[in-house]
Amino acid sequence: MSKIENTSNQKDIYSVWKEGLDSFYSNIEKSIPQFHQAATNLFQEYVKALNDAATSALDIQRKFATKAGIKSTLPESSISMINDSAEKINRSWSVQNKISVASIDAAKQNIKTWNENSSAFANINKNMVDSLILPFVPKI
Repeated sequence: MSKIENTSNQKDIYSVWKEGLDSFYSNIEKSIPQFHQAATNLFQEYVKALNDAATSALDIQRKFATKAGIKSTLPESSISMINDSAEKINRSWSVQNKISVASIDAAKQNIKTWNENSSAFANINKNMVDSLILPFVPKI
């Protein structure tokens, strides 16, 4: 017998890799909430920055127009067009958001299905290996 076979505390390559993989995926699972929170915070900052920039630009234009004596009153048709545009932009965002969530849900389901199928495929492969090896295993 070889030295490795005699040593009871010696691990095989598959056990060592399995431990490494388990540790790796455990760390990934633990980091998901932090990643989610960081992505959420980033998106909120991004939206706030865009809002601040748009509001600032609008305020600067208003002050300039006021100081320059430029009239800023609009006819009712222009006001209606601006309000309609804002409403359509909001509806568009809402639809895009629903589509994005649905796409994420569909991707999640696809990955779940793939995982279930790969487990079944792995079991089929295991059974094939067992049936191929069986004739060569010494019977005691």
